[in-house]
Amino acid sequence: MKRHPAILKYRANQAGVTLVELIVFIVVVALLAIGLIAAFTSSMKDTPASGDVSQALQLAQERMELILAYKQSRGFNALIDPCTLGSPPTQCTSFPSGFNVPAATIVNNWNGSSEYKVITVNVTGPQTLAVTALVASY
Repeated sequence: MKRHPAILKYRANQAGVTLVELIVFIVVVALLAIGLIAAFTSSMKDTPASGDVSQALQLAQERMELILAYKQSRGFNALIDPCTLGSPPTQCTSFPSGFNVPAATIVNNWNGSSEYKVITVNVTGPQTLAVTALVASY
């Protein structure tokens, strides 16, 4: 019995992808994508909001500028945080909701030299950070 040439025979070594293999591939890729998305979103919950970081940095820089302006007007030896004075400037008392800027830390005799002081301004709140400056007597 002779077969018609239009009928194709199935061969075991035939190249190509079956429908089942294609569906399995799509399911595996979808599961990997879901896992990656879940990992990304959970890691993003732990990162600080950029607005909070910007606000904290601005508050620290404002306090540092106030201290350096005080040094400019009173001199190196009188270097203090003006917010610790009896009548502090208004910048020392009004902060955005949730933020606080405690008194700056000023360390005299940096590295054993009385010619330098280290000023550290800390900001606490939704985002906590510190800004440090090394100030010379000249």
